[in-house]
Amino acid sequence: MSSGTAVFTPEFSAKDGTEHILVVNHYIETEEALSLSVAFVRARIGFGRLHLPVPSAKLVAIYDVRGQAVPDILEARLQDALGDVAEVLVKRA
Repeated sequence: MSSGTAVFTPEFSAKDGTEHILVVNHYIETEEALSLSVAFVRARIGFGRLHLPVPSAKLVAIYDVRGQAVPDILEARLQDALGDVAEVLVKRA
């Protein structure tokens, strides 16, 4: 079933291809889980950038942490870890 073409599928995309949203619904209550999540998201973004129709498109990673016990400084930590490759938003409620 290998067609030789890679596919990048964000959860939402602007019609003109200038913005793509990735929803991250990972368990991140532990340091290990957060590190694994950040590594996965960085890799997904890196792969995705290679396959975007508009190379300069904005990528937004929305971390959905509803129901998790995460520190108040989560936004700052995610921004430090991913801010160079995407805008980062956190959905707490």
